[in-house]
Amino acid sequence: MLRHILLAALLVFSSFAYAGKRVSASDESIMPTNDDRWTTWPWSLAQPFPWEDIQGLWKVETGDYVSYFAFKVVKQKTSGGRQLEVKQIDGTTRKVLATGPGFETGQMVLAQMTSCGGSTYRVRLTSFKPENSPQPPLMSNLYKGSVMVLSIGNLDAPADEMVDLQITKVSSRFRFNQESCSSK
Repeated sequence: MLRHILLAALLVFSSFAYAGKRVSASDESIMPTNDDRWTTWPWSLAQPFPWEDIQGLWKVETGDYVSYFAFKVVKQKTSGGRQLEVKQIDGTTRKVLATGPGFETGQMVLAQMTSCGGSTYRVRLTSFKPENSPQPPLMSNLYKGSVMVLSIGNLDAPADEMVDLQITKVSSRFRFNQESCSSK
């Protein structure tokens, strides 16, 4: 419990340090420009996070926005708990756009992402039962356990201003040591 409080405090305090640096025009492919599908997800019905099935490559798309997210489960050195290493990959160029650590808080994982251009933003991953989805569930052949929702937005934006999109698993395998921002 104390670990969760410390991790949440770390994310909050680091958010204040970067709050002034929003996603810049040079990083425009990081976030969708709009979300025409306004949907209220039943956050109170979130399911336990699927740690056993999350690792791999996932795809999110809306309109002409396509992005991939690679997730790798790693152990925290200090507590031995789980942490999610996250990479966002451009849907067209397949280049890494941003990286960041994700920490479980409640029934979701919050990640603070830093783009190759230095902008910071947040990503939230949440799992729902298919019958609790307010949209037709997007399920993949690789993962049918739940509906995964990826929320993306500026660090200082309220949760209700984040863009919420379903995300589907496209591969269980992903070489996580591939290109990073520094190797561009």
